[in-house]
Amino acid sequence: MDSFMSNMQFEEELPKLPASPGPRAGEMSSSNLFDKNSNTFCLEFGNGEFSGAELKKIMANEKLAEIALADSKRAKRILANRQSAARSKERKMRYISELEHKVQTLQTEATTLSAQVTVLQRESAGLSSQNNELRFRLQAMEQKVQLCDALNEALSAEVQRFRFATQELSSNAQMFQQQSYQFNSSQAQQNNMINNDWSRIVHNGSQLKEVQVEDCEGRASERWVCQDHVISFSYTKIQPMKVSRPR
Repeated sequence: MDSFMSNMQFEEELPKLPASPGPRAGEMSSSNLFDKNSNTFCLEFGNGEFSGAELKKIMANEKLAEIALADSKRAKRILANRQSAARSKERKMRYISELEHKVQTLQTEATTLSAQVTVLQRESAGLSSQNNELRFRLQAMEQKVQLCDALNEALSAEVQRFRFATQELSSNAQMFQQQSYQFNSSQAQQNNMINNDWSRIVHNGSQLKEVQVEDCEGRASERWVCQDHVISFSYTKIQPMKVSRPR
């Protein structure tokens, strides 16, 4: 495309030469003149107008040679435009090459980043599953702590209840021992009285008759009737104490 543009530019700058009539007598064509008098052309333009490279380019193009013969400054501008177009094309090609290299580099980096993203997504999924597992464990531990607290409260209440029950049992045991002691002492007194009465009765040789009476309050009395006199004594029946058991 650059060459096409340069050619268009060059064609625009070329002079529109009128159609040359056929060769006249005594005249020669420009091509024959250029071919035969090339040394003369080099001498005419070698006085500082063009460099050696420019002369080679002019000699390689017939139209440019005709322009150089007619207007050397215009030919020099055309050569400068061609050099500028060539440099622009070179810069453009170099820029395209750099862009292609950058595209390849970016594609390589994109492939690497895609692989890294895949790895990071896998790691993120693994971390999410671990997080969920740890969350479930934490909930289980919290429930376990709550159960332990409830169990400790229940055990504390049970220990307190057993403590009260033990105190009640100890007080009931003391009362039972005291009542047993009183009962035993009264029973011993009654036994002594009975033994004394029996001894006296047996000593007298009288016939005895037993009469037992119990009132509504639980007091009982016994009477032994003989021929001469009546022996009577009374006692109170002690009911067994009900001991409450701890619940």
